[in-house]
Amino acid sequence: MELEKICHNCSSFFQDSKESDTDLGVCLNDDVFEPFLDEILENADFSNCYEMYLEKRFDGGREPCDQYEEPEIIEIPDGEDINAYIIFEEMKHQNVDEIIKYFYDANKKIVNKAIVKIATYVRIGNESAYEGLVNYYMGLGPAESLEDVYMRIKIVDILSSKESEKNTIDAYVNELARTPSNNTTRRLYTEILKRLSRCPSEMVWEPLLELLGKRKYSYKMKNKILEVARVRVTD
Repeated sequence: MELEKICHNCSSFFQDSKESDTDLGVCLNDDVFEPFLDEILENADFSNCYEMYLEKRFDGGREPCDQYEEPEIIEIPDGEDINAYIIFEEMKHQNVDEIIKYFYDANKKIVNKAIVKIATYVRIGNESAYEGLVNYYMGLGPAESLEDVYMRIKIVDILSSKESEKNTIDAYVNELARTPSNNTTRRLYTEILKRLSRCPSEMVWEPLLELLGKRKYSYKMKNKILEVARVRVTD
């Protein structure tokens, strides 16, 4: 249904919660409200600048300016709880730069907390969260300690929600390429090979064969990798 083109139906028109049953409100495109936008949108009121709100408010039934833009209409799937759906959609598109920056903190406890925090965003499909985690993971050096191994297993588990993505497969294979196979890293290798075995075979066999051409493995590990790549051992 097409909305009547008036200020009240513009996405920039906003009312204080106490006046939601009236036609009075303000335009958030007005620069005077810019310093208070976060509080206004979060609390749905103008308590931090109420006098300014009273001064600027107008009847939303008037003809709009050239910045008029209809609000996006969210279609809620049948049977979906509206509040849960809105929260899900907000998280799916939320800016997560403030979390990602802590991946690069010198304190490993802070890094681990950031990785745990980003997990929910990755799993619900936030592309920025996924890309940020993959980029961080790809930039790491070889795993050398059990602490490194535990953190990377956590990342591998988080990325498992996107196992059919080429970037995820590349990140898994990159770990095998940079980290030696030994007693310390055995669990990490086991976890990555398990994840790769669940990926489409047409996506994993080529990068795994390239990996075997680049570095030496024990006969046993080579066979495990070939098995995941679905290649029959002939020698």
